[in-house]
Amino acid sequence: MQRFPRLGRILARRPRPASLLAAGTAVVILGSLGTIGASDATPADFASKDDAAAAYNDGWADGRADLMGDDNRDGRVDEDETGWDCTTMGNRECGPAVPPQCKGEAEFADLCATVATRPAYAWTDADGTPHTIAAGRKLLTRIDAVPGTEEFAAALFALDTQWAQHNQP
Repeated sequence: MQRFPRLGRILARRPRPASLLAAGTAVVILGSLGTIGASDATPADFASKDDAAAAYNDGWADGRADLMGDDNRDGRVDEDETGWDCTTMGNRECGPAVPPQCKGEAEFADLCATVATRPAYAWTDADGTPHTIAAGRKLLTRIDAVPGTEEFAAALFALDTQWAQHNQP
């Protein structure tokens, strides 16, 4: 036999204002105590005190620099470092950089590099038809011929001629 048979039904059906006030007051008090007693620690206080993370990050940077050929670890590959490649970096002494799409093109490498550096452009025909041409690197990826072949050279000359017709006075 239950000791208080109707207590469960009464609490479930109609909460009393006093019980609501007591629950709200408890939430406010506990929240205030949590705010007052909160720690003023910063994330640096919880950081590891050993040098494992620093050693890991140094190893990562060194590995990346080794992969790039960056001997002095400054994030750039200069001309006097082992990773310098005149054909891909480009400078005043080497001429323009040769893009990856031109690898294998020996005879017209300068023309290929010139086509690759050209920006996208557009023009409108005399009848009002608009035409949009992608940037040079995108156009080089669309050439179906292998660099170094006559077909590739012909496509380069066609792209160069088209650009000159619409962009030079």
